Amino acid sequence: MAAKDDDAAAYDVATLSKPDPVAVHFTVGNTYRQLSPTEASYDRTGRHLKIHDWTLYVDVLPGQDPDIIDRVTFDMRDNSFATQAFTCHCPIRIQAGIGSAFIGQISGCDNQNNSQAQFGQATKEEEDKSIPTSSTTRPHPNLSRWRFSTRQQTYGSVDVQISIRGRGGCKSIVPYTIVLRPGGHECPEGSLTPFVEKRPHQPLKPLKMMDSEFAVEIQFPTLDACSSLSLSEIAKSVYGRSKIPIVLEQKGNVRTEEFSSKSCGSSLPWLMKLSQSTFHGKLHDNMTNTTATISISSPILVGGHGLNECYKIIEGLPLSSTCILPSNSNIPRHLSSSCTTCLYVQVDVTTLSIQQIVKVCQNFVKYEDAMDSFMPWQHREDRSEYCRSNKQAVEGTTNKQRNQRISKCETMEDLLKCFNPMEEHHYKLHLRRIGMGNATPDVITNDATTTTSPKRAIEFRQHASPKDKTAMTHWIRFCSAFVRNSSRLRSPSALKSTTSLDEEFELLFEYVVKDRALRNYYRMRRDDFMLEDEKNACCLGALSEEVESVGKSSSDSMSISDESCCNNDDATSAYEYAAATLRKRSDTPSQVELNKRACLQLLKS
Repeated sequence: MAAKDDDAAAYDVATLSKPDPVAVHFTVGNTYRQLSPTEASYDRTGRHLKIHDWTLYVDVLPGQDPDIIDRVTFDMRDNSFATQAFTCHCPIRIQAGIGSAFIGQISGCDNQNNSQAQFGQATKEEEDKSIPTSSTTRPHPNLSRWRFSTRQQTYGSVDVQISIRGRGGCKSIVPYTIVLRPGGHECPEGSLTPFVEKRPHQPLKPLKMMDSEFAVEIQFPTLDACSSLSLSEIAKSVYGRSKIPIVLEQKGNVRTEEFSSKSCGSSLPWLMKLSQSTFHGKLHDNMTNTTATISISSPILVGGHGLNECYKIIEGLPLSSTCILPSNSNIPRHLSSSCTTCLYVQVDVTTLSIQQIVKVCQNFVKYEDAMDSFMPWQHREDRSEYCRSNKQAVEGTTNKQRNQRISKCETMEDLLKCFNPMEEHHYKLHLRRIGMGNATPDVITNDATTTTSPKRAIEFRQHASPKDKTAMTHWIRFCSAFVRNSSRLRSPSALKSTTSLDEEFELLFEYVVKDRALRNYYRMRRDDFMLEDEKNACCLGALSEEVESVGKSSSDSMSISDESCCNNDDATSAYEYAAATLRKRSDTPSQVELNKRACLQLLKS
């Protein structure tokens, strides 16, 4: 009897935990345009002109959740295709209710899957502060269709098998025949059986890492001088956990220490070194601080295998070590400009033309604010000397003017002067490695083994040193996808003045990065930084109120710093002003230091 009761209870739990089925209504269709003989190319046999240009699509209808669908695969079932199956993972937003007259305007490039661009995407922006940032010309997601598609060119009609797979693993097959007539064809709404996902939804996974070359450099700062013994212990920890060979360079002793073995296989060594520098703190002009930066540089890495090495390196780091500060969020803002905490990703652009690199730069300036929104405070706008703003460096006061200025660059020299004008500065998107030509930067020599960074690379310098494996690998995926998709799609237009920051963020991942898993990750990261900013603002507000009340009650016993920060709106200056104001004439130097540390602790708490 007891066994039956247990079985009944287990059945009830299973029934309650089983999710309700979710239905997604969709339609299928294709656009069509006939090419002239001069536009068309021959098929791979060299006998037939591919004069039929069409885009096959699956549209998730307005009011439905496109994220229930994990991917859509278009199986052409035709031997004339070199690759018969094309998979679309990331849908784009399509304005609803205007039929095939609109969808016939879709264009793309080189018949590549998921490479289409939208004439009607409304992405021209001019920055006009007088216009509310919450407004937008694009339809709300709930009023839009979401399109999974592939664009092709053929010499005849094609029978296609469309496979729709949900996030829980459920699958639906829809047969379709391409209609070759002006305006294309679309199945009437309601004529197709809705897709139903009955299983629990799994998180969206990042797209497969493309087989492109890249290299990384990770810099971890410390506020205390890190000894060579500590660096050696970190190197041993990394090697012991990752089994990736490490070459330890210590310039002070002019010696190199190696951690490797035969079990390392084909992995090339990573370089680890320590550099120290001194600076004067902003609050105490007579006080000198020493910083030590641990730099970890990779050899040339490729695709998923290289991404796995990066994963292992971060996993092997003893982040609990007092010698490592793994995040900018742990560094006081008044010290941030002197403490480098950066992840530099160098993406190989050897095969890209100057026109393709120009498109990468246009997209970066277009979406710099969106990328700033999920970066630490110190790496936004033009606050860090290690990653200056490209947007502010390019001539022009609007996004449209900057876009046009970059488009006029016809040589690499022109692009460097436009995009990285100050040679002594480092920018968020740094192009100086391209200008190095065939020079060999960052050489690691280990007996007969020599590895280098990519000889022609675009360097992303905006990200802080990663706290965890996911932060690092996701940023590498982001940078690789940004370069690849920007270079292969048509030149981007500017953003409209009505485009809000939230909309700019969505456009970045919808039309450039094209990875919903990365979108979800950076959306949460952006929200976390927003909460952190609000917390810092509240701390500054509370501190200012306290300073004001103290000033009113004992103005005669207070002394304001000679270097007043009253007219500076920057949060760092507000902190300096508040800290300086708390000093009393009767305080001893040690008490002054304690007061300032109390202010710092208030901001950090």
